[in-house]
Amino acid sequence: MVELTEFQKKRLENIKRNNDILKKLSLTGTANQIKKESGIITKEKKKTIPARSIKKKQVSQKPPPIPTRRSRRLRGETVTTEGIPNLSDSQLLNNLKQSSPSLESDRFESLIDDLKESPVVGDIKLSDIIKDENESSLQDKFKYLANKNFSSGDFFEELKKYQTINKPELSKLQEDFDLQLYDIFQPNEIKIVYERISSVFFHPSIDKKLIIAGDKVGNLGFWNVRDEPLSENGEDDLVEPDITRVKLFTKNVSEIDCFPTDLTKILTTSYDGTIRSIDLNTMESNEILQLKDVDGNDLGISAFQFNYSDPNQIYLTTLSGEFTTLDIRMNNKNLNLDIKRLSNKKIGSFAINPKRSWEIATGSLDRTLKIWDIRKIVKEPEWSQYDDYESHQIIGTYDSRLSISAISYSPFDNTLVCNGYDDTIRLFDVNENNIQQELTPKITIKHNCQTGRWTSILKAKYKPNQNVFGIANMGKAIDLYDSEGQQLAHLKTATVPAVIAWHPINNWIAGGNSSGKIFLFTDENRVLADESVKVEGDVIKKEENN
Repeated sequence: MVELTEFQKKRLENIKRNNDILKKLSLTGTANQIKKESGIITKEKKKTIPARSIKKKQVSQKPPPIPTRRSRRLRGETVTTEGIPNLSDSQLLNNLKQSSPSLESDRFESLIDDLKESPVVGDIKLSDIIKDENESSLQDKFKYLANKNFSSGDFFEELKKYQTINKPELSKLQEDFDLQLYDIFQPNEIKIVYERISSVFFHPSIDKKLIIAGDKVGNLGFWNVRDEPLSENGEDDLVEPDITRVKLFTKNVSEIDCFPTDLTKILTTSYDGTIRSIDLNTMESNEILQLKDVDGNDLGISAFQFNYSDPNQIYLTTLSGEFTTLDIRMNNKNLNLDIKRLSNKKIGSFAINPKRSWEIATGSLDRTLKIWDIRKIVKEPEWSQYDDYESHQIIGTYDSRLSISAISYSPFDNTLVCNGYDDTIRLFDVNENNIQQELTPKITIKHNCQTGRWTSILKAKYKPNQNVFGIANMGKAIDLYDSEGQQLAHLKTATVPAVIAWHPINNWIAGGNSSGKIFLFTDENRVLADESVKVEGDVIKKEENN
């Protein structure tokens, strides 16, 4: 069989299309006339019809029905050589007029106009209805948009003027969070730990800034932030940031926080299953617990949080999907913890509802966000493949296309934010009266979360005293939003500040990158009016205006 060329294939498609139009207009006689004139049909065969089967039909005065346009692919038709020649649309219309003199001109034009206005029904390929485009070339024109990773926050400056119209409260928030980058030391000088930062904590002290960070191999770094600018006479030009580093763990440092009852004590956890406390006054560290499962194996701790109702109790989750509670006042080294299973896979993030401390939310590698009532016990839950664990009762579930990386509750307005590898930030209304078994986001924001293996996972995090959350941007920035999804700021950095931490009181935020360095933003404006700021590598350079 001779293979047709692309030109011949296109010609046959046009033949079939024109033939279909004629059939839909009920102009079969006209089609046969055109076929004869073109030499395709040389002889007609008459069909013999039994006389008794012939019935007289009353001639209907109804106009020919106007068909619905659908693609040949959906009709299941294939191209054949039967049909009419490859005439252009104008030639076809002229032939129709010449071969159908009995059809009134106005009615003919009306039929053609109606056909043009017929809606497209069903699923189609646009290349089927664009005559001068083939499928591959049409896809190539727009494919780059589908493959391009971007975040809504990248367009903050362009959208800002539209967001603030008739919203003075939004303008005030944007002004409050128009933060400036700390400039006494450059970010490339503030190497708080040696490896990729996995957790950051901003101490609540307001008299002195203290930032603590952990990295992927178990190092902890303590940065006493210098607030006084360097002297102009050059005497302290060689001064370095006041950073103390210590290695306490063998794996990723997962979480850092301070004791609510004693701000001089720090609690920190690791993927190696260890929970340790650090006294900032004595710089002594005590082991609180080495978490193990029923078989004696280490359980990596993915996250922990102090209970709002009981400051001596912490909730924690594991890399294998378990959840438990712990009283830090007790000697827990030989304690058999009551461990519940909330997921068959890693729980990457969880949060306690500040209004209902018995309600927690988890984000997991199993691609679900779940809200739990930890007051209630469920034995052998149907969703789990493990039959030797108890669980808690599920209040609501959201199923994501890909894994969920972060969960965070707003402090006041019953909003829950999550983000994950489906490149979205989703906001949920979790008012007690609104929670449904199947959760539906009230707002979805496009956000690139494709960090790869060299950058820590991006996690949205609410400010503890305000309904404002922040998240790192893969475009080298920190984006700030309110609970209505309105963007408040786009804080530019030299590299990706993947792991962020809020100061719980002041409008200060810090972000750590994959090189162990810190970007600090505050509302203490230290950028001089006659200077401009330029980002190059890890260095923020100042240039005088011309």
